[in-house]
Amino acid sequence: MGHSDTHRRLHELFNSRRYDEIEAHLAAEFMYEDVAHALTVKTAGEFGDYLRGWVASFGDAVIGSPQYLDGPDHSVCTFHGRGVNDGRIGSWPATGRSMDVVFCEVLHYTAEGSVLAGELHYDQLTLLGQLGHLSDPGTAAGPSAERAVRDLFRTFDSLDAEALKALLATDGQGIDERSRTWIRGREAIEAYVTELVGGLSGVRSTLRDVHAREYGETAVVTCWLDQDYTFDGIPTHVAAPTTVVLRREDGRWKVVLIHTVPLPEEAAT
Repeated sequence: MGHSDTHRRLHELFNSRRYDEIEAHLAAEFMYEDVAHALTVKTAGEFGDYLRGWVASFGDAVIGSPQYLDGPDHSVCTFHGRGVNDGRIGSWPATGRSMDVVFCEVLHYTAEGSVLAGELHYDQLTLLGQLGHLSDPGTAAGPSAERAVRDLFRTFDSLDAEALKALLATDGQGIDERSRTWIRGREAIEAYVTELVGGLSGVRSTLRDVHAREYGETAVVTCWLDQDYTFDGIPTHVAAPTTVVLRREDGRWKVVLIHTVPLPEEAAT
């Protein structure tokens, strides 16, 4: 049995989510580096958690179209990592988009044939571009302000409170349409988001007449929001002129202000 056979077997075990069997192939001194992510894991247990992290971000993640090469004490595999992004990647919200990215993995072996070390190489910008987090996969400029706002409401529709909170600036502000009061500061907004998401279901947001203007590190996006949802068992439809102000922080747009106040039904028609 050559090293490439072991490599192939590990990929088959990943595709069938048999993490414990993967760990059984690893040496006690095992170390693995995700080069694109600048991440190193140093134990078999950590490696299992790392693999589970990929599946948490891509529930149907699969290693496809693999090509294996044998070396005297190593093996190399190029493959396509495929899957639908249905979970967060760090602070990036799930987008529901698919990835199909070429990976190159090198594994090194002990004299007994256990996996001693590994490195994984891939283009992280291509990955983020395919998921819609970069407007141009060839740059690190991040998504446009319009894309950021569309992702904001898409995340709201998914009722992922933690992903929503990750999109907010620390000094953000918004309006509570029910109490007709302002909510100011991250702590107050996060508490509001948690409470709101807990009572909502069946949310569907539609944006039209979207207009975005970027002013360096600041952006203003205006649009018309039509939204349907059920809150505490009561179906509701709202129509609201909406303004979102964003500020770029570490290459990502963060929401500083959401100003959306539903109009009375007669005024919205």
